[in-house]
Parts: sequence; structure tokens; C-alpha cells
Amino acid sequence: MAWNNANEIVVASNGQVYVAPVGTPLPASSVAALNAAFVGLGFATEDGATLTVTPEVTDYMAWQSRSPVRREKVSQEIQIAIALMQWNEQTVPVAFGGGVVSGSAGAYRYDLPKDDAALDERAMILDAVDGAVHLRWVFPRGNVTEAVEAAFQRGAPASLPITFKALAPAADASPGYFLTDSAGFAAGS
Repeated sequence: MAWNNANEIVVASNGQVYVAPVGTPLPASSVAALNAAFVGLGFATEDGATLTVTPEVTDYMAWQSRSPVRREKVSQEIQIAIALMQWNEQTVPVAFGGGVVSGSAGAYRYDLPKDDAALDERAMILDAVDGAVHLRWVFPRGNVTEAVEAAFQRGAPASLPITFKALAPAADASPGYFLTDSAGFAAGS
């Protein structure tokens, strides 16, 4: 078995982020067509998307040891950060945590969610493509949780930077899963 394999290095030169209402049927493979309820959020800045999994770990010390004698994961945060470039009826409500778009024929209005509104929950999928290899992260439930800072300036597009954080789904299931067709995941590869 060769340990050094350049085919297992991921250079995700393209991708897309999709959202849908919580409870929408989720894909079972990295190339399966998504349920029609999933909507792509369009162009993102060239920085792409960042997936972060952050465990919070507690160390337990003992009188007889200067090093921890046990560690336990007490929580875990999973998030996707991406800066959306398109401003439309899908991206703006996602970025600002809900709200309503109304109007017609060139006279549109977006109302931010009321300050006492529940957090907007959605399912999110992050697809990344590296040549012929597909990588798909699926999160059944989560929210956009961080501040959105959109800068309006000459010579640069205004983006909608969002941070989506996964929530635990019902029935003690995993908060998300990863699908790929990469040969590097084959047993004994």
C-alpha cells in the first residue's frame, strides 16, 4: 500500500452551497440529484467555503498527575463559512436569518425578521468538486448565527458573508454527514 498518493489531495476548484427547509429528503450519494426543494445560493467569493469542526474538550486532572488523566468531549460545533456574491430572494433571507421578500415588477422589498422571531432553520449542503471527484457535506438542520457585514465600496462586489452552524437533528442522529466518490475512501486504498 502506497502512503503518498497525490490523487487523495483535494483541490476544490468549484462547488455550490444549497439550502432547503428542514425535513427535505437528503441525498444518499455525492452525485445524486438533490430534491427540488434545495436552492443553490449562486456565486461565492474566490475564497470558497470553509468547514470547521470544533470540539470543546474538558481535561480531568488527578492529584497524582501533572498531565490530564482523562479527557471528554462536552460539546461540538460544526460550521460552514462562505461569502455569497449574489443578492436575490434566496440569498438575502438566508444571510439575515429569515425575513420576507415582497413586491413585483421592479419594486421589491425585503423585511428583516422581527427581533422576537425564531431563528431561521434550514438544511444545508456543501458540494465541492475536484476534477472528477465529488465531495458533499450534508447538514439536516442548522442556522446562520454570526453577524453579516456587507461592505459597499467602489471597485469591489458587496458580498454576504454567512456562518451556518449545524444543529443536532431529532432522534439522536448525527448532525451531518460526508459523501464522496473518491477512491481514497475504498477499503484498503
